[in-house]
Amino acid sequence: MAKGTVVKNAFHSFEDPYTGRTVTRLTTPEHIQHHPYFYYKMITSDNRYLIYASGRDGLRNLYKMDLESGSAVQLTEGTGVHDFSCSLTSDDRCLIYCRDRQIIRMDMATLTEEPFYESPAGWVPNANPGLSSDDRYLVLVEMNERDVVPSRGDWSTFEPQWAAKPHCRIVYVDIERQTSHVVHEEPHCWLGHPQLRPGDPATILFCHEGPWNRIDARLWLVRSDGSNLRCAKPQTHEELITHEYWLADGSRFAFVYRSQEGGPHESIRFMDPVTLQEEVWMECSKYCHFISNHDNTRIVGDGQLKEEHFIYLVDVEKRSEEKLCSHGTSWGSYGNTQDAHPHPAFSPDGSFVVFTSDMAGKPCIYRVML
Repeated sequence: MAKGTVVKNAFHSFEDPYTGRTVTRLTTPEHIQHHPYFYYKMITSDNRYLIYASGRDGLRNLYKMDLESGSAVQLTEGTGVHDFSCSLTSDDRCLIYCRDRQIIRMDMATLTEEPFYESPAGWVPNANPGLSSDDRYLVLVEMNERDVVPSRGDWSTFEPQWAAKPHCRIVYVDIERQTSHVVHEEPHCWLGHPQLRPGDPATILFCHEGPWNRIDARLWLVRSDGSNLRCAKPQTHEELITHEYWLADGSRFAFVYRSQEGGPHESIRFMDPVTLQEEVWMECSKYCHFISNHDNTRIVGDGQLKEEHFIYLVDVEKRSEEKLCSHGTSWGSYGNTQDAHPHPAFSPDGSFVVFTSDMAGKPCIYRVML
């Protein structure tokens, strides 16, 4: 299918059997379809359009869906599109996305494209770059290609990739000037999930990637000039940390902490990036991913265990959690390890949540009004 092609999505609404909430399936299970990674901007500021990925023609490409009519425009065509790694700019005028070794800025009005960064020969880009809140800067991780363990589209290569102790580096890109520099380099460590602090694009949050009980510590910070590298939270092999993100005002970053010592328990925590002061906010269910709305009054998370197959909604002020609906996903892989992960995310005004699930047979996108 060609770029600019218009397709029609048929919405289907049903009552969640556990909570009675109305859930609307936005896409059909004939094709693998999902929204971008949960901390990217995927919905326009007027709450009208959703960026999503679809395998309609056997290739993963990006589309923009009208959330009122279901009509969608195909934005990309061909091979090599990283279907989870795209973000609208803050003004919705452009889409930043990845194709092969390039990072591209697309004008959403004309669909014209401008590559502004390409990983040099010998380096493979990580699929999750971070965009600054002013749309000026971007940060990504690159891995030396000789250390890459070829993916089989499932989790079988996750631990081998960690065990390979790959040579990785963090690259900082000035999109306006189209310049870049290496911020930090580690010859024997898998780095991932670089994110720029909102309002302070010189502060980078990143992680040591790998099996939770094998890595030294997950949470790390560094300045864009390479200074002030520090571990944000040392941890033992009995502790699990996932899945960090910045609050929209940049005041703190959030993460879920799980400890096996004395019986498993899980809690939402916030950390000041300057003082590294940690605040244990509340106990929660076992989320795989979670994210705050714009003013951090609510948090949404996806239950990871078989008995916790729910999208959970947290009232931050009241420190209380409720079940929003069942996500019912298998967490299975369909060529990408993330395909059936719920990855719940709020609309810009916080009036609804979108998530992905394969409860209908293949990964589809769902919406729940709040």
